[in-house]
Amino acid sequence: MTSCAYDWEVGAPATVDAGAGAGGAGGGGVDCAALRDDLEATRALAKSCVLGAAGQCAEKVTDECGCSSYVKTGGSAEAQGFAAAVEAFQAAGCMPSCAGSCSVLVSGMCLIVGGQAPSCTP
Repeated sequence: MTSCAYDWEVGAPATVDAGAGAGGAGGGGVDCAALRDDLEATRALAKSCVLGAAGQCAEKVTDECGCSSYVKTGGSAEAQGFAAAVEAFQAAGCMPSCAGSCSVLVSGMCLIVGGQAPSCTP
């Protein structure tokens, strides 16, 4: 009977942002992880809503994948912050993680998804 020995370990893969300007050993590059965190935080603020309240989730902002993302109130500081974060992320050449295709819904809804706080969907 023969046994095998391995000289490597299986673990979580190292995360590398393939975006342009991701920054290397010398620093000075764009921190795509920080831009992505900012994008996610501003998205959550812009999409937060109140279940049953009228007049929300009707306006949309184009997200980093080029899809329509409904926000609680169009033109609000939160929606503008989300749009600015999308622009900064794209201008830095960071690579988004996109689902492949955009939703074709014609209106947004305030829903609780995955046990999280109410949010405009999609």
